[in-house]
Amino acid sequence: MDTQEQLLNLKEVSALLKINTEVLRRWLRSGKLAGLKVGSDWRVKYSDLEPLLSSSNNNAKIIKKKGLNTLKKLSTASPKWLEYSGLPRLLNDKHGPETWPIFKKLLEFDFDAGRPANRLIAYNQKELSIVTGYDVDFIENILQALANDGYITLSIQNNIQYFSIVSPIKTPKLILDIEYEKGGINGAPSPALSNPCLRRYLES
Repeated sequence: MDTQEQLLNLKEVSALLKINTEVLRRWLRSGKLAGLKVGSDWRVKYSDLEPLLSSSNNNAKIIKKKGLNTLKKLSTASPKWLEYSGLPRLLNDKHGPETWPIFKKLLEFDFDAGRPANRLIAYNQKELSIVTGYDVDFIENILQALANDGYITLSIQNNIQYFSIVSPIKTPKLILDIEYEKGGINGAPSPALSNPCLRRYLES
């Protein structure tokens, strides 16, 4: 079967778009996303997801080239240790439960872009709305709150919106205190300490 016509279950769609399955179900029920009902579950054609995929998304390029089987091999596009640092709870408690998912999506955009010299990442609010499931105005408020707290900077150049992750990221728990199994340094073997994924967002 052609890759474009293969049917994905919601878990696979969630992994590809990095959107919660409950948000996907709402989109399917409302018609925002095309899908087929199979019993009590949904299936989605890969070709119907293409409009939601950023043209700069490396994962999408890999999938188009090698097929859907590569989905299970793709790693998460943000440092695992941040999820265990207490930052998700801190941000959600301060600004609402949508804050960490939005900030994590910014981290993923930053990862996809590599490490540009100026650390500025172009984005548009409509795309961010699509991949997170939140309204544009709501996202703008969260981005401003993150900027006010010193987690990101926001700028506009030549009518293009940019954000930058402020590093080192302020986290309640240090990477030194997080176990290696959870992406931290505590108990990590020496060779792992040179991994740039561990050091990312720790350096100015």
